[in-house]
Amino acid sequence: MKTKSILALFLSVIILCASIYAEVQQETQVQERIRRVTRENITTLMLIRMTRFLELNEEQTAKIYPFFTRIEKEKMQINQQLRKQMRELRLALSEEDPDTERIRTTIQALKELRDALKSKDAELEKHLEENLTVVQQGKYLVFVAAFFNELRRQLDRARMMRERAGQKKKR
Repeated sequence: MKTKSILALFLSVIILCASIYAEVQQETQVQERIRRVTRENITTLMLIRMTRFLELNEEQTAKIYPFFTRIEKEKMQINQQLRKQMRELRLALSEEDPDTERIRTTIQALKELRDALKSKDAELEKHLEENLTVVQQGKYLVFVAAFFNELRRQLDRARMMRERAGQKKKR
């Protein structure tokens, strides 16, 4: 009888742990999906505003949109890998006796991923140089700076609003 009780308790703990693990995994997947959709929406908004600001013609739009979208998707995948490697680095550093080889390998992977992002940005710039006039290239630089400054401001504002809402709920 005692053995059955212990076995039942043990199985209950295992089932509970498995369900918690599954829930955490599912939440991680949901967060990744939200990030991806948000990034896609930002890219779409950027393309629409860029088209207007640069006064792109149909031919330019047909050449730039698919290329820009492809590069942004590739950058999204690289950023996802970057986040994974950063989690790995944090985990390795949090250990009581950090494994220096593991840390060195992770640092190298992070450097390679950052280089890959730079390469994608350079590829995009080259494509834009080939398809935009000099005036449009100048407008693009102004547009990108303004767009991301505004995006940063809006995100900061949203974070502040979320923090305020969280503080009101605590009261």
